[in-house]
Formats: sequence, C-alpha cells, structure tokens
Amino acid sequence: MTIYDAAKTMSQLKDFQRDTAEWVFKRLFDEENPTNRFLVADEVGLGKTIVAKGVVAQVLQHLHGVGDKRHDIVYICSNSSIARQNIKKLVPRDVEPLDNVERLTMLPVANLKEGDEKGAGINLLAISPGTSFAFGQSLGKYQERVLAYLFIKELWPTSDVGSGASIKLFEGSAANFRNKISNGRLTYQTQVKKNIAAFGHQIKEIDAQRKTQGQISLKKEFEKLCSEIKGKHSIPYELRRRVNEFIGTLRRALATVGINMLKPDLIILDEFQRFKDLMDPSATDWASTLARQLFSHYDEESGRGTKVLLLSATPYRMYARSGETDDHFADFLNTCSFLFNDPNDVDELKKDFNLLRLAMTNTSRSEDASAICSRIQQRLSLVMARTERLGVTPDRNGMLEEHVHHLPISVEDLKSYARIGDISSLLKQGEPIDYWKSSPYLFNFMDDYKLKTTFKEAMKQRALPPLESLSPGPGLLDWSTVENYQPVDAQNARLRWLIEDLHSHQAFDLLWIPPSLRYYDSGSVYESEAATSFTKRVIFSGWAVVPKAVSSLTSFEAERQAFRGSRITEYGADNRGDGRLVFRMEGNRPASMSTMSLMWPSVSLANFGLQNRTADQRPTLSEIRHQISTKIEESLKPLVTHSPTTGPIDLSWYWLAPILLDEAMSPDLMDQLWKANKSEQALDENEPIDAFTKHSAFAQKVLDSESKNLGRPPTDLVEVLTEIAIGGPATCAIRSLSAVSGLPTSNPNVLKAASRIANAFRLFFNKAEVTAIVSREMSLVPDEENSGRERYWQQVLQYCATNHLQAVLDEHMHTLRDWLGFSSYIDDVKREEAVGQFAEKIEDALSVRSANFGVDIPHVEGRGNKINRKTMRANFAAAYGQRSDDEKSASRNESLSAAFNSPFWPFVLVSTSIGQEGLDFHLWSHAVVHWNLPSNPVDLEQREGRVHRYKGHVVRKNIAETLAPHLPSDITGDIWEALFNMAAERRLSTESEMVPYWVYPQGSAKIERHVPLLPFSRDASELPRLKNSLAAYRLAFGQPRQEDLVEFLRRNHSEEDISELVKNFKIDLTPPTSHSTTWGQSR
Repeated sequence: MTIYDAAKTMSQLKDFQRDTAEWVFKRLFDEENPTNRFLVADEVGLGKTIVAKGVVAQVLQHLHGVGDKRHDIVYICSNSSIARQNIKKLVPRDVEPLDNVERLTMLPVANLKEGDEKGAGINLLAISPGTSFAFGQSLGKYQERVLAYLFIKELWPTSDVGSGASIKLFEGSAANFRNKISNGRLTYQTQVKKNIAAFGHQIKEIDAQRKTQGQISLKKEFEKLCSEIKGKHSIPYELRRRVNEFIGTLRRALATVGINMLKPDLIILDEFQRFKDLMDPSATDWASTLARQLFSHYDEESGRGTKVLLLSATPYRMYARSGETDDHFADFLNTCSFLFNDPNDVDELKKDFNLLRLAMTNTSRSEDASAICSRIQQRLSLVMARTERLGVTPDRNGMLEEHVHHLPISVEDLKSYARIGDISSLLKQGEPIDYWKSSPYLFNFMDDYKLKTTFKEAMKQRALPPLESLSPGPGLLDWSTVENYQPVDAQNARLRWLIEDLHSHQAFDLLWIPPSLRYYDSGSVYESEAATSFTKRVIFSGWAVVPKAVSSLTSFEAERQAFRGSRITEYGADNRGDGRLVFRMEGNRPASMSTMSLMWPSVSLANFGLQNRTADQRPTLSEIRHQISTKIEESLKPLVTHSPTTGPIDLSWYWLAPILLDEAMSPDLMDQLWKANKSEQALDENEPIDAFTKHSAFAQKVLDSESKNLGRPPTDLVEVLTEIAIGGPATCAIRSLSAVSGLPTSNPNVLKAASRIANAFRLFFNKAEVTAIVSREMSLVPDEENSGRERYWQQVLQYCATNHLQAVLDEHMHTLRDWLGFSSYIDDVKREEAVGQFAEKIEDALSVRSANFGVDIPHVEGRGNKINRKTMRANFAAAYGQRSDDEKSASRNESLSAAFNSPFWPFVLVSTSIGQEGLDFHLWSHAVVHWNLPSNPVDLEQREGRVHRYKGHVVRKNIAETLAPHLPSDITGDIWEALFNMAAERRLSTESEMVPYWVYPQGSAKIERHVPLLPFSRDASELPRLKNSLAAYRLAFGQPRQEDLVEFLRRNHSEEDISELVKNFKIDLTPPTSHSTTWGQSR
C-alpha cells in the first residue's frame, strides 16, 4: 500500500501554521496521553482552514502508515456557501470530496471508497448542520425527496407509491417531478437496493417510537396522506404541514442510514460556535443525538475513537457585559467540557480561574497570578491553541488605523425624525430614534419590523389621516425624484457621509479598483491620489433595514452619476442601454463584426504587448504605445503591401487584421484559436441565440477565401491594433493567465479561458451604466464612413488601456490562485484546471446582476391612503446576507461574495452581523465601517478580521509601494509572486511568516476602521469604552462576570499598568515552535 506523503501539503503552510498543525496532530495521536478533541482558536484571518489542511495531511499519512485501508473525514461548517469557499483549501492536492454529497441524507447513494492494494480509500464529506442534522419541517432539496421516494417504493411495494397523489406529496415546488424520479431511478437504484435493509431498520425504529406516542405507523400515515391529497389541485395548509413532517421524518431516516455508513477518522467543525447546541451532552433532540453519535464513533477494529478538530476564532463568547443573557464563563466551561470530555479536568480548571481572579484583584498576591497562569496555560494547551497577529507589528496595532467621523445633523434630518416620530406616536409604536439614526426613509425600506407592519395595517384599515401626513417630503421618499434621476436628500447623517466619502475618492467614476501596481502612467482618474487610496467598503450594522436602504440609495447615486449628461433620464426606463456590443444580425448577415476585435484571442498581439512591466522609471502610456506600434507596423507590412491605396475605407481590417497576424506569425495555432473563439459563450439577453456563432463563421469564411477582397486599410489601423495589444480584454487575459499559471500563451486552455473572459467583459461593457461611464470618459472615435458616429468598441479598448486593465487582471488572478487553492501546481493538468477556474470566477464577478428591492411608496388617494410597490436596484453597493432558507438566496450571497472579492462592482457591501464570521472580504478591501458599534469589544476585531487576511488588499498595496521600484526589469512571469518573494527574503530572522503575507506595515495603506458618529449619541461614548476594554478583556479570559473585572482593572490601573499585566498574566496558547525539517522547512 502506498504511504501518503504529507510533506507536499505541510511545505505549503507558513511557519506559524505548521507549528499549530504539528501540535494538533501530536496531541490527537500522542502515544501516551492523546486527546480526541482539539480546538484551533487562531485570530480571525490567519488561515485556520489551512491549518486544518495540514492536520488532514498528517492524519492521512499516519493512517496509511498503520495500515488502515479506508479513511473518512467529515467537514462540518455553518452553511454551504462557506463549505464551497473552504473545501478546496481544506483538502490536500490529490484528495477530492465526494461528488454530489453535501448532506447526510445523500450518503446512502454515495460510492464510498473502501481502498485496495493500490492505496487507501479516502472519503471526504462536507456538510452543514442546517441541512444534515436540523430538519424541522423542511422539504429539503428535490434530490432528497427523489431518494426518499425510491426507498419507500422499494420498502412498501404494495402501497400507493407511484400514484399521482404520492407524486404530489413528494414534489414540493419542483417541476416535472415524475421525470426527476425516472432519472433518479437510473442513477440511484443500485445503491437503494444495497441499503434498503438499513433504511427499513430505521423505519422500524421510528415506528416503534411513534407507537409509544400513540401515532400510527409511517406507512399508514403515508397512505392516509395520499388518500387526502387525491383529487386536490393544491394541498391546503394543515395537510401541507403533515406532508412536510412526514418528509422530514424520511429525511432523518436517510441521514441516520448515512451516518451509520461512515467510519469517521477525523471530524472538522468549522466556526462551530454557530451550531454548538449539537455538542450539548444534555440535549435530547434528534439532531444533537445524531451529532453525538458521529462525534463519539469508536472503531472496534482499530481500537481508536473519532478525532474531532474544532476551528473558531470565537469558540465561546469571548467577552460578556453585565445584563447580557449569554454567560461567558458557562460558555467557556461548556466548550472545555466538550474538549476534555472529563469533568475532573474542568473542575480543576474552574478552581484555577477563581484563584487567578483573586490574585489579579489583590496586589499582595500578584506573584501567585503568574504561577496560576502557567498552570492554566499548561492544562488548556493540551486541547487548545491560539495564534494572534498583534505582536507582529512594531506598535502592536495590527496595521489598524482608526477614522472617527463626527457627523453634523442637517435640518432635513431633523424634519425627517419629527415626521417619523409623529407617525410612530400615532401608531403607538414608541420612540423610533435608534431606527432613524441608522437608516433614512424607514417606512419606504422597512420590511418585517413591527413599526412597518403596524403602519401597513393602519393604511389598509384607513386608520391614518390622509391630510399631508403621507405626501413626499421629510422621512418619506419622493418617487418622482428617483424616477427622474434627481438628487435624493440622504436625510441620514451616516448615509450622507458615505456618499460624500465615495465622491471624495472618485469611486463613482471607477469601473474597477485601481491596481496596486500599475505599469505605466496615462494621466487617468485611476491614477489620482483619491482613487489609488480607495478600497472597497464593508459596512456592518445592527439593523436589518440598513443593508437594503443603504445599498439601494448608494447604488442610485452611482447610477445618477453614471448617467449625468447622457440621454438616459428615467430610472424606470425599460431599455436603459442600447447594447452597443451586441452581436446584431441584419437579416441573415452578421452586422457587428467590429465587436470581434474584443473577442479574438490574438496570441500575436498578446506577445507584442507589455513585455517589460517594471522599470526604474515608469514609462508613459504614449511611450508604451510607440514601442508596441512600431512592432505591429513592421509585422503588418506584408499584409497590407498589396492593398488598395484609394477607394473607400474597408472597416473589415479592424477585426480581420488580428486574425491575419496570427495566421502569418503562428499558423500552427489557427485551429486552436478558432476553437477557443467558438467555445460556448454567454449571450446578451438581446442577442439571437446563434448570432455569435454566425459572426465567427463569417470571419472564418472570409479568412479561408483565396481572395479576401479587402479594400483600403483605415489610416489608424496600427493605432487600433496597438490599443488591442495593450488593453484588449482577450489579449490582457491571455497574458495574465499565462503569467499566473506558468502555461505558454499558446496553450489551448489559456486561449479558451481568455475567450470566456473577453466575452464576459463584452457583456459587462454592454451594461447601461458602464456604457455611460465609458462614453463620457473616452473621447468620441468617429467612424470614417459615417462621420460623427462613435465606435464604442474602440472607446472600450481605449478605456481598458488607459485605466490599466492588464495590471488589474495580473493582480486579481494572483489573488485568485491562492483563494481557489492553487498556491502550487503539481503539473500542467492542474495549471489548466486553474486557468479554467480563474475564467469562471471573473466571468461570475462581471455578470452579477443587480439586486431588486421592493420599496413602498405611501401616498394619498381619494379619501384614503395607498401603498405603491416600486423597485430599486442595488449594483454599485450590495446588501449581503439577507436571511432566507431558500437555495436561491444562498446562491445570491455566494455570488455577491465572489463579486465583492473582485476588483469590479460592487464597491460597497452592507451586512448585518451575519457577515461578521466565516467569510473573506479581503481581496480588494481593507476598510470596515462600523455603521452601528457592537456591544462587545471582540466584535470589533471580528468584523475587521474580515478584511485583514492572507495577501489582502492592504498588504499588496504596501508591498507594491515599498518594493516595486526594486524589482528586476526582466520579470516575465507572475509579477506578484516576485514581489511577495522579495518581501519574504527581506523578512527579519526574528519575524514569523505572518510577514509579509498577513502583515506588512511598511507603506501608507492601513486596515481602516471607520466610525461615523452622531453628536450626543451613545456611540460617541461607547467607542472609547470598547477600545479601552480590548486590552483588559484579554486578562478577563475565562473569568465569570468579565465586565466587572475589566472595570476593576480600568479603575485601579493605568493603561501602561494594564499593558504590563497583559504581558505578565495573559494566558498564552501559542503552540510550541517546531524546528523540524520533516517538511523541507526549518527555522
């Protein structure tokens, strides 16, 4: 049997991550005193998932070494979005997760690998508690219902299974469910027959329990339900409730069958604090019972229990204030109880913490505190490790820079408050000031708040006096202002500050974030100090109305700025864009051949452009154009020598010349280029389905004809080809993909991926607001045959070249390489897989659609009041994490996360606390706005940790600013890899590898903490308390009544004293430093 080699994986970890991964493995598999459960509680953003990857690799190597043939690893995280984000980071290079199994219910039809003489069978399963443990009355995915149907069909062959009523019972909202059953039978039937006995056993167990509760058997319940459903067009509510309960029971049976099929060697619980109820030993619900069965699995053959690895930066409530319902101390002890799984250890720990508290509050016993700390630290380190980044920066601030904005209140703001207050009083709903401080136009944007529902009911019952109470004005949105793209008064100090802040950075003039390192100077807005200092904003609020209101109104302002001076003057216009890059047909004749100039993946032009991206003195765009145009002109001469010099201009040269250059310079590549160009492409909604295919076919037909019958070349042909070489989306993509993957520009997968990216940009530049910005910023390019008519495709090329698209793509693809789990390549197969995923991510980011939010517009109508439902778009700013259980909403959140982690819109992400944990927002953002301050000081760090992560925007800016002038001039590959390598080489011997990948303080960029404060508000006094508590709370770790202790320390000690106390008495859970050379790394 082949021994699994963990060295490849461990060599990819940074030194502090390897220390943790080694310590975790040592504790889990220690020969003398192993633990079955361990917690990695590293600070937010330090790569706990990567540590887990190292643990997985070592576990696999160990299990192979002791002769195990099958290894089951279960990864559990709070939702499927995080699972999909992290799964590639979690698994070693050559381990793939189980196909199409994201829920325990689907395990009964999984093909689990048992292993053979060639190697072990590795089964990696990624699930979430909400879909695999806590079913409630959810119908689940249709695939689960198909599977449940097939099992009961096999189990109860003489029942009503197969009738129209039974189909209706199982179909839920799925269309063509009978067809889905037929397809499922083909896919699943073998596994169903294999596991029918186990399923039948679970049904018997459930029936026995139902009998004790006086309920009929599941089979009889099924037959009864079918009888009641028969003949009904729709299922009434009470019957639907029983149907849901029945299907939920079947799903639990499937999940139990699935869990019994597993032999888990390692279970990873990621961000487990979100579902720690599953770990409660006293819980009697089905979900907790099933989870405990999984965690406590014991393998009789190996004599080994399941190992459980917990991952969380906040594994227990790290800090609790007086009056808060969550008890930090109890929460901490519960976590310790799970980890130690021994009450004696927990009792000893509790005694030591009580002694430590006495020692810290009694100066005469301060010497005792040090000894007690050591004892606690020694005990906890057996089951727990934590690494922090603060100590890496010279001033221990973690690169953080605070911006407190003291906001003025306008007269309109006060009028708005007065009016909202009057309506609230009339509705007897109390004081609305906290709502008003956070969001404008409350009655327009609120949804499920009691204030809003009462308001709507009063409107419905005509309980509000018409008068002028509901006419547009302060507090109520005037829709005619929106419809006519007129300025909307913010009527909220925070929103006004945000929009002014975005204006001050010229953000409304940008289509992508300026690159951290540009290769030339063009004099564009993207080079201004205001724009280059800009980074995306992540906004956290405590109110659900804020994401909707702020994203809608900020996006409206972005659209209003985009369309200023354009022909588009109505917000609700059906057709706001004219689709200038659409592949049009005139009859059966392709009529948009010039658009092919953006789409053709010209290797020749790609190789002409930007060969040298570094220089002691940055060149101008004009100088770059001159260098490249000289090469193009020389290469073009043989192609135009025999062309007419008189007669009309032949515009075909614009799209045909790049193809002719490739044919002349790389004839062996032409088949691959045509295949790449013809690969399946997304279409604009206004395009005929075969329009692009016909344009491509027409181009090939012209090229293949012996006499191409081309007329006089345009006088600016060389200049246009130069723009394509420098800024064409396809040519830029070819160079970036090649540089980051290490594949040649001629590689077929590179060319195909470049074509996908080019088409994504074509559709992006077709958007109405994008078209408006490009048309305004770029000078008109007259058509030589139709003077005065602009050539928009050429403006796009000019825009991309002027505004550094190449540098943006180079930087973004480097970040995607790590984010998607391609930090190193095994071979060209992995490189080719990577370029395909890069293209997919960029395609997804560019194609994210605007969110549409319903906005209620109350108005006076006759003798009563009415509400009109209008729609506002959110594109420049996005609302993240709107709570919903449906898959469509989860998919939307996942798409938004990917788009925000790109250089393109949205530039602002507005979230409630749901975005505080578990997700990355750092690729193009290093600014967090605390719209509402959290009550807990730890939440400040938790929020800011979203943007302070591996190779984040702040780090890249500083590395480029500091080291770019020192780069050698002959770099041809991934320029960002060269920069990070240079930064790593300059790291001090005393510094960990947290530098330069997480922390690089040299440079002007900082993690920005923005706090917009209203005068005389609670937040103004709350901010100093939160900041002052941050240091003291570290001393209160593991203590009951934390706030009392923090207040005692603050009253009796200066900040300097507290800093000294933290240094002496802080419980340090940093894992031991490894000096091992096992993984090809040493210190």
